Amino acid sequence: MGLANAWILIGLVPVVVAIIVVSRLARRRRPSDAAVPVAHTGRLTRLPGFMAALSRMRALSIAAIVLVSLLGATAAVLAARPVVTSTEKPATFTRDVVLCLDVSGSMTDVDIDVLARFTELSEGFEGERLALVIFNSSAAQVFPLTDDYDYIAEQLEAVRSSLDGTGTFSDAFGGTLTGEGASLIGDGLASCVLTFDRTDEERSRSVVLATDNDINGTPIMTLDEAGAFAKSRDVRVYGIDPSVSNPGDSEDSAEFQRVVDSTDGDYFVLESADTVPAIVDSIEATEAALVDDEPQLLVTDQPTIFAILALALLGALLIVVWRARL
Repeated sequence: MGLANAWILIGLVPVVVAIIVVSRLARRRRPSDAAVPVAHTGRLTRLPGFMAALSRMRALSIAAIVLVSLLGATAAVLAARPVVTSTEKPATFTRDVVLCLDVSGSMTDVDIDVLARFTELSEGFEGERLALVIFNSSAAQVFPLTDDYDYIAEQLEAVRSSLDGTGTFSDAFGGTLTGEGASLIGDGLASCVLTFDRTDEERSRSVVLATDNDINGTPIMTLDEAGAFAKSRDVRVYGIDPSVSNPGDSEDSAEFQRVVDSTDGDYFVLESADTVPAIVDSIEATEAALVDDEPQLLVTDQPTIFAILALALLGALLIVVWRARL
């Protein structure tokens, strides 16, 4: 704990010294005839009652001087502003994340794991916004970017339950079968990029793209074009590819990796279904690090202890004054 205005205490020292010097000089200059001689006062001052009263008055006077001194010192400390300084590195919480899931048949298990993990993560979000877009031969937005985490959890669970067969079919596939073909990844990625709003704000924008990259048909936009579109919008793409066990096993996977890398994102292959939570955690950690603020020095006023002490001293002083008048 420190003092924001320590100069107040330093400045009080010469003031106190000046008061003491002036009071002593005033006593020395008091006229000698100020006292009135009274005969036979010794008998009065030797009375037990007088001596007890004198002792009590002296004790109360000393207590009052001590209390006034402590109260003055406490008031001076309060005027000097006791503070506590600390260093924090807050996060700005300006992250926007779009889950972009290929809901073709081969992606069901991966999608279920991704949705389950993001449902857990959303419970700890503080200001981040999340959206969900699903695609196959066409793309459909399940919900837009929002920080209503109860609504997010409800929607993620609805889609997850429909994928594992316990929910409604349309929850997972509605609007995704209006085109020709399947797994049109370029169109899906472009639709996910278009989900981002507030383009005039400085925000972290990322797409978590899970797809088997098994294109069947002719998309409106190729994967390369969609990646370039994402890069032009400052959107990082994190690709999850369950179709291969090692990067570059096929030309399609090599292209997928090259596109996500070009957006400053990252590319992940699935060694097993158990790796989905670890991949999602890695993406979250990377994104969180990108939006951390610089360390900031925080100065917080801490007057409580001294304010309570001042009130206690004032109460004690009032009691002493009251006792002195009895």
